[in-house]
Amino acid sequence: MNATKDKVTPLFFHYAIPSVLGMVAISSAGIIDGFFVGNYVGSSGLAAVNISYPVFALLFGLSSMFGAGGSVVSGKLIGEGDTKQASIVFSKTIIVVSIFSVAICMILFAYTKTILQLFGATDELVVFAVEYLSIMFIFMPFLMLGIVLSYFVRVDGRPKLAFYALLASAATNIALDWLLIAYLGFGLLGAALATGISQLALIVMLLPHFFSKKATLKFVKSTKNFIKIIKAADNGASEFVNEASIGITVMIFNSVMIKTFGVEGVAAFAIISYIVWIGMMINFGISDSLQPLISKNFGAKKPKRVKEFLKLAFLCVFITGVVVIALITLAPAQLISLFLGDSSPKTMHIALGFAALIWPIFLFNGINLSISAYFTATHQPMPSAIIAILRSLVFPVLFIFTLPLIFGINGIFLALPAAEICTFVIAVVLLRKMSPNRLPS
Repeated sequence: MNATKDKVTPLFFHYAIPSVLGMVAISSAGIIDGFFVGNYVGSSGLAAVNISYPVFALLFGLSSMFGAGGSVVSGKLIGEGDTKQASIVFSKTIIVVSIFSVAICMILFAYTKTILQLFGATDELVVFAVEYLSIMFIFMPFLMLGIVLSYFVRVDGRPKLAFYALLASAATNIALDWLLIAYLGFGLLGAALATGISQLALIVMLLPHFFSKKATLKFVKSTKNFIKIIKAADNGASEFVNEASIGITVMIFNSVMIKTFGVEGVAAFAIISYIVWIGMMINFGISDSLQPLISKNFGAKKPKRVKEFLKLAFLCVFITGVVVIALITLAPAQLISLFLGDSSPKTMHIALGFAALIWPIFLFNGINLSISAYFTATHQPMPSAIIAILRSLVFPVLFIFTLPLIFGINGIFLALPAAEICTFVIAVVLLRKMSPNRLPS
């Protein structure tokens, strides 16, 4: 389908549905991980995985930054008809990410225990988390490269292929979780191996596209001006800021939960994170699908189409929010028990309190993500980064330290919804000042 000429609604869903399904596949794999770890390892295993999350947030953020930044530049060049330069940007991005991912994972591997202690992990959690991370760092470069390839596959007009790759990866992860954790009893080691091996499926599925006749983007030789790739990554700065900030916020939340509730508090936070993750991944899928569509129409100077895509995204994330809120408010105990059964009443009690107050987050986070994606795709990285850092770091940290002074323990649970609401107000103000109507036509 032609992103700059075909009808907006079917085109939007042509990109959005595979993107959302791909994100759901990723989230379902993570949730299945939580199910097996929670039921076969216990609360300490869940807490160990959650205490490790800031590391993954950093790495995921870096790969998303290069993937989103490079792909929107390539998308704009494709929209302008310059496919040669688009391929050069693609090729250089892959080279930079490949080298960078290996280097940073080697450094993190060498200092795993020290990093976990900085995150506030107890001695018990350090033992569990080191077992998990030591395997994950070996495979993380493949996931980082796979994420970047998925961005370029979508901008190259193959959103369904990106979905199939993510689905294959998720299915592999789920099957290996059962085999290694439930059947063979490998515990967190099995969880890490299952996740790591499944990441290879992304590379196997996506890489051949760029050697096929269907590809517009090709691997080309170019050894000059790699600094331009770093600059192109500026367009994806909001993705990095968002993920890295979430990692920092999770680290702070884990610290607060340990001090307030003990290890069970971290486990409860992990369970709520899994539940929230479902809705978040759907909204991420919708916002990610906007980027290739908007970047190409921005390059083709068609602001009216950009506005129509944005309106459709707003409608979809609102409907998603209403559905997820219904699930959380009507069946919280059933959702939480998937990860615990009856093994930890204290963890269940804490998680139920969290679920009762976090649901407003879904009325606003989808809009915030869509507006941020719009700014990224139209080469306006600053407002996109502002939205990202406000919703994922500044406001959550501010509220987790201030709201408990007013609302007691409930203030901890209210911090994230309050952050999304405040970000929403600022995001709408920024959008009105830099709306699609002001784009060049």
